[in-house]
Amino acid sequence: MRTHSLTLTQRQCRSSKHESHSYCCPAVHRWRVVVAFRQLGHHDRPALVGAGDDRKLSSAGLIAAAAGIAAVPATFAGGRLIDRFGARNVAVVSDLGSATAVLGLIVVSATVGLSVPWFVVLGVAGAVFDVPGMTARQAMLADVASISGTSVTTVAGFFQTGFSLAFLAGPALAGLLLSVLDPIDVVAVTAASSAAAAVLTALVPVMGQAFPTAATGSGSALDLIRATPALRAMLIFAFLASLVTPPMISLLLPGHFNEIGEPGQLGLAMSAFAVGALAGSALFALLAARSRRATFVTGMAAMTAGIWLFAQLQGFWIVAAGMLVMGLGSGLFGPIWNVYVAERVPADVRGRVLGWLNMSGLVAGPMGLGLMSVVLVGGDLALGAVVMGVGWTAVAAYAVLSPGARELTEPVPDSAGVDG
Repeated sequence: MRTHSLTLTQRQCRSSKHESHSYCCPAVHRWRVVVAFRQLGHHDRPALVGAGDDRKLSSAGLIAAAAGIAAVPATFAGGRLIDRFGARNVAVVSDLGSATAVLGLIVVSATVGLSVPWFVVLGVAGAVFDVPGMTARQAMLADVASISGTSVTTVAGFFQTGFSLAFLAGPALAGLLLSVLDPIDVVAVTAASSAAAAVLTALVPVMGQAFPTAATGSGSALDLIRATPALRAMLIFAFLASLVTPPMISLLLPGHFNEIGEPGQLGLAMSAFAVGALAGSALFALLAARSRRATFVTGMAAMTAGIWLFAQLQGFWIVAAGMLVMGLGSGLFGPIWNVYVAERVPADVRGRVLGWLNMSGLVAGPMGLGLMSVVLVGGDLALGAVVMGVGWTAVAAYAVLSPGARELTEPVPDSAGVDG
């Protein structure tokens, strides 16, 4: 398989201290800020939907379901567009489109008035842009690393750190703004974060690669996944993991806190996960530079231990501790997928490969929720937690022991890859 070659730009960045500081390092910092800005706007949106509609709880599920359905074909199409027009161009258009969809709430509110159908329409519009934009930023990772002369593992750690920081700060910031501003004014802030991400993305230097002559069908990407043990393992893991984790976040966690009469502690438990993920992603680049395999296995073990701690469903502190350890594990193993794709997947098919990987998780999520709902109908939260723990343990064992796992964690030699 072809590997992402060590480019002339990277060699120049490594050999020139002046260029590295005046041009290359800002590329990494701009890209990290882009990730934080974009995810900030994404993670505070659910709070805004609830604030803008009197039937918030009853309508939230409908809006989320419609957006989730729309995200699947959007992810598939987004990968093709990335390979055709370039990741940065798709990311900029996606961010502007998402900002426009959010601004639509303001226009509709000022003219005909907001209603559930309008929220569904605009939520679908936002999803159509959100997921391709996320995929495009993942696809930019290799270019950012090459141009900056920074290792892929370091840039992947920055990506995960920005995501975790926004996951932690987004809902809290939305709650704070909603306490002092009118909800429709907070919508404008959300749109501004997406617009700011678009501007900053346009300033991130990339290799300028677009592939108008590349194969436009999905066959080349799917053939590559089939022929590559590590990519097959990633695709299967993304599907299986998404069968297990969404039910925990959407059903078991809120169900537990409702059962003990402390629904307000749900946000604190989610914050514990975000703090753990932030710490894990910050440690990733340091530990992965020594041994990617050990970092990956440690992350999987931590995630598994955290899930079983959570599965005790005892009060707040044990559950929060489980969420913290889960976050730490996800921060340690999560970036390795982006590292592998950046180093090993050819640039002219990278968008479509990422599209398949992201789409598998989007498809599996609703299936996992449906299966867990069946379990909960016939049992209780404790049974659901045990099923989740057993399920994740099997998924983690596959991720560590599968034929593609060792290839996934093998670094590319200095002479062949961007990550030395």
